[in-house]
Amino acid sequence: MNKFRRFLRMPIHIKRMCLESVVLSAWYSFRIQKRPFSELAAEMGGESQETSREQLSSSVPLAVGTVVDRVCRHMPWESECLVRALVARRMLLKRSFASTLYMGVRMENGKLKAHAWLRCGDLYVTGGTGEGYTVTGIFGKVKE
Repeated sequence: MNKFRRFLRMPIHIKRMCLESVVLSAWYSFRIQKRPFSELAAEMGGESQETSREQLSSSVPLAVGTVVDRVCRHMPWESECLVRALVARRMLLKRSFASTLYMGVRMENGKLKAHAWLRCGDLYVTGGTGEGYTVTGIFGKVKE
């Protein structure tokens, strides 16, 4: 009940972002599980292309990252790093922000672990900075 009350007290633009994040996380979670990755990769943007690292003067990317992380944490479906990065990217593109999605791997306890993170300008929006991961894919995307 406290979460619901907190939601009701939020500004309307944050409520909209939360609802948008729920819908997109369900969509991308489904797509990742049911469709081939090559189909999704084709939509990710220019492979091996990065967007600008200029300092941002807007707080929108930070707000998007915060909302996506908070919402995805509570979803009944899997909404891990790749889903979060794709959701945030879609929300940023809708708001005319370019972003770069990174994919990487590292060995952890003898197993290969994959990770995805998203950068918009000089800000890492989801997934941290990717420190410790070897980058295996870079997908830059500007306004659709």
